[in-house]
Amino acid sequence: MRIFRWVLVLLGCSIICVASSWIFTAVQLNIARAKGVYSTPEEGMIARAEQYYRADRQVKILHAGTNSFDGTKPHVWYVIAEIHASARADGSALGHNGCDAPGSFFLQTKQGWVYVPEGAFPGFIGFWMEVFGWAGEGQSTPSTNWAPNQPARFCQS
Repeated sequence: MRIFRWVLVLLGCSIICVASSWIFTAVQLNIARAKGVYSTPEEGMIARAEQYYRADRQVKILHAGTNSFDGTKPHVWYVIAEIHASARADGSALGHNGCDAPGSFFLQTKQGWVYVPEGAFPGFIGFWMEVFGWAGEGQSTPSTNWAPNQPARFCQS
């Protein structure tokens, strides 16, 4: 009887964990979709630059590929850009050399790529997207590979 109770408790905890993960993932993906669905992660990064930087901006995508080193989770990507502009959209100054080097997570859903902030735990969401069958096909090789001649520090030019 004691083992049966432990099995029920374990089963109950498992059901709560999966249900909570389903809700969290669904809510975060709906929030992300409402902010924009893109055909590529690079397109998403450029759209974010248009939103947060002045019109004279110059965007250079430095890297766009899976967040993992081995290409697993091909639907969870991290994109790094170098953005030169006179100022951010709110008028604040950019970093070194009038440049920022933001990095952003993009997840591929069945509808396209969406931006997910780091604080929303994109790796966690990506795992559950795969479990629930919500992940897009993805791509394990980078579309913009890190250039071998790219300086180790951003915004040097």
